[in-house]
Amino acid sequence: MGAAASKPGGAAATQGFEQLHKEELALDAAATSQKEVPSCLTLFDRWLSCYALGVQFRNVYRYGTIADCAPRREDFKFCLTMRELDPEMRRAAWLNRRAEEKAHQRQSVHSSENVWEMRRDPLLSKEYEDDAFPAP
Repeated sequence: MGAAASKPGGAAATQGFEQLHKEELALDAAATSQKEVPSCLTLFDRWLSCYALGVQFRNVYRYGTIADCAPRREDFKFCLTMRELDPEMRRAAWLNRRAEEKAHQRQSVHSSENVWEMRRDPLLSKEYEDDAFPAP
């Protein structure tokens, strides 16, 4: 990867939300099995642990503010709305929610895609290339 000129509305801004959503949905679906969809109890624990002293202290140290626990609360509330769904529909709903969140993150102003783009030219000249490790 190489550095690109830092300009507002980078690569992710030029891609449509639907395209980003499809990409994230495909990645999450491949990486998340039925067993890996968190239960409501797990999400409740994550929400409450956000308020722990250690988590809050670390966030203040790193970012200068207390941690925002609202997204974890919203995950828990979403889980409560899908309790009656069968396991496969529950997984689909969870994956769709995650894909939407990640697609919105990629379109945001603070996305790393506004700074970095995939390197298309070779990193090294041909004389320095190792055949065992070809350039991307």
